Amino acid sequence: MFLSFVYYVSMWLNFKADLDRQPLNFTNMINYLEAYKQYYFLRMKQREGNEDYCNTYAAEKMLFDIINSCTTLEEFKDKIGSANEQVAMALVIDEQNIRLRHYEEIKETVKAACCRRILDKVKPCKHVSELITMVNEEQNLLNIEITTDTIYPFADMLFLENLEIWEQSEIPAAYKEKYAAYANEERTSIESAYAAIEKEMNNWQPGWKFSFEKIDKEKHRRLLPYSNEVIATQKQLTQKILHK
Repeated sequence: MFLSFVYYVSMWLNFKADLDRQPLNFTNMINYLEAYKQYYFLRMKQREGNEDYCNTYAAEKMLFDIINSCTTLEEFKDKIGSANEQVAMALVIDEQNIRLRHYEEIKETVKAACCRRILDKVKPCKHVSELITMVNEEQNLLNIEITTDTIYPFADMLFLENLEIWEQSEIPAAYKEKYAAYANEERTSIESAYAAIEKEMNNWQPGWKFSFEKIDKEKHRRLLPYSNEVIATQKQLTQKILHK
């Protein structure tokens, strides 16, 4: 997700190191100024005409215009100011907007919310290190949110399918007591599974409880290959078992 941004940052750090190392006399040496002009020109052209990266292009063009106006690397060092930081922030904005549009389209509400948080926090960042820290923190939070945004064990219909077998199979009378015992064991397994998931999720989000409302959200519902009628019946049965 962050590779292109990190690449630009690493290139800027390498460039700063080059500036610090290079003497002012470039006789019989590589023309670093022209090399960097070509480099920043190609970076700008990479985003030209791409509406998804309009902010990045504008920032890259500003950076190229700065170096293109310079006659020495020392002059570029004096003029560059926060231009590289602005490129990094513009890239984050463009990438998060792309992801946000996609997540909104497929109704991935948790991931979309993370994109919005990052977009709200980009501009107040004054340094690249601050930007990197903010994005990493938001992505770590997102990982927890994805973990806790679960409908397991409801998504695993095996429990309910087994229960249906034990309770509704047409069997000889001699086996009915045994099947009834199996059904009770399955109900106990269902209760244990939901208790276990709540205990585990509370390690990540204190107070977490299984939400049957999440089942009907598109991001979860589309992964369940059952009719609405079956889902509704299974929800009612599970709530009855769990006394909810």
